[in-house]
Amino acid sequence: MVHVPMISPKTLEQSGRLPLRDKPARFAVGDPAGVSSNSWRVWKQKQDLYIACRDNFRQTKVSLHASGRWRMGFTTEAIAEAPHLLGNNEDRAWEVWDRPEETLPSTVAAFHLIFATSELAVHPKQRVTPDWKDVIFVEAAPRGKATIATLFITSATARLQHETEPSFVLGTWALADSRCAQLVFHGDPEGTLPELIANSVRSARDATMAKGVNIPEGAYGYFLGHRENGARFLLGAKIGQGVAGSP
Repeated sequence: MVHVPMISPKTLEQSGRLPLRDKPARFAVGDPAGVSSNSWRVWKQKQDLYIACRDNFRQTKVSLHASGRWRMGFTTEAIAEAPHLLGNNEDRAWEVWDRPEETLPSTVAAFHLIFATSELAVHPKQRVTPDWKDVIFVEAAPRGKATIATLFITSATARLQHETEPSFVLGTWALADSRCAQLVFHGDPEGTLPELIANSVRSARDATMAKGVNIPEGAYGYFLGHRENGARFLLGAKIGQGVAGSP
């Protein structure tokens, strides 16, 4: 397993190992010898981009279609294996939306994965399955900051980096019309993130208990949110107590 710190990994860049080019990016945030996030994957198929968790949250997928009609929801495989995930007449999609407007010249912030260090919960004994093969570990943010993976769609010649925080490009994928996707890891101030986590967890716990369902120790969940520019994000948080369990 390769450890990539939250600073520009010059040695890996100079050796040509980063950024990954036109192949799946597999990553987690945290310490490969300690606690980390789940394992994630970003990849391209034809001209479409996909984001999915590789272990406990594998039943869902983010689909960023070249048409500009984007969605997140359960996969067809997940529903085939576990039909109970959907109620009567429910759609597989949690949400469908249109590609956001550009926030910078020729640049769309397509999707964010937000990793709060306080919510990392996967321990080494849980990382022994094939889902963890070839994972690149990215250093967790220090107190007061969060680690964010942002998938941008931009011109092929653009070189993206955060203006004030450490950042680096983990992977790039060539797209049509001289454009590309870039997966950029960067730090970001927490701001109101702790409040968002607390409110999301409280709502999830209240809704679960209102249905008479017990929340197991170690329960973990993901929350789909919106940013002001229309971009969506996923945020993971501990819902139960103890180490991570199934979302």
